[in-house]
Amino acid sequence: MINGLLWMIGLIVVLVVYFLVPLGRYTLFEHTLRIAATEPAQELGEELETAGREATDQALEQWREREQARAEANGGEDPLRLRIDPDGVLRLGEDVVGLDELRRRLHEAQQSVEHARAILEPADGAPESSVEDVQRVLREERVDVVTAEP
Repeated sequence: MINGLLWMIGLIVVLVVYFLVPLGRYTLFEHTLRIAATEPAQELGEELETAGREATDQALEQWREREQARAEANGGEDPLRLRIDPDGVLRLGEDVVGLDELRRRLHEAQQSVEHARAILEPADGAPESSVEDVQRVLREERVDVVTAEP
C-alpha cells in the first residue's frame, strides 16, 4: 500500500511538471504540441499510420491463410465455451443461455458437424447443481466435454 501511495505521489509530481512548470517560455506539454505540429512529425505520423495499416493487413492475411491448419489441429470445429458464474448463470461465449436454449444450440451445431465438443468452465463458487444440470444436458446430447477447473 505504501508502494502504491509513493507511486501515485510520483505520478502527480511528473504530471504537474509536465503540464504546469515552464521550461523556458513553454511547459513540456506545450513543447510537445509544438514539436508534434511540425512537418517532419506530421510525416512521421502518416508513415506510422501506413505501416500500422500494412502490418494489420499482413497479420489478417496470415491468419486467414492458416485457418485450415487451425481447423485441422482442432479436429475440424471450435469447441463450445461454456461458463457457469457464481450466481448460476450459464454463458455460451458472451450470451447468457438457459438449459433449453443450450439444447437448441447444440442441436443446431450437431447438424453442421459430425460431433460437438465443449469446454465447461465453472467459476469459483458456481453452484454444483448448475454444473451438474449442464453436464447432464451435454451428456444427453452426446457432446464431448472438457471441464476446466476454476
